[in-house]
Amino acid sequence: METKSVKLTTDELDSILSLRNLVRENVEKVGKLNIQRHFLDKEVEFVNEQLGALYQESMQLGEKEKLKIDEIVAKYGEGKLDFASGIYTID
Repeated sequence: METKSVKLTTDELDSILSLRNLVRENVEKVGKLNIQRHFLDKEVEFVNEQLGALYQESMQLGEKEKLKIDEIVAKYGEGKLDFASGIYTID
């Protein structure tokens, strides 16, 4: 089988080279965005861990507050506390 060579026109070659450059630029953009996404995912993971710890701490603090209120009620009986003055009015 005989091989045959054909010289492409300048326009044909330029068109192919232009498309090749566009493909390369596209691949670079995809790569950059994947890197950004990776770091954003890590940041979201870190924020979620911090939120989890803070939610846990909130629950623990709420439990401690309830225990302290129960101590006050056990000591003085049912009543209401005025937080501004610190006066506990017994029912």
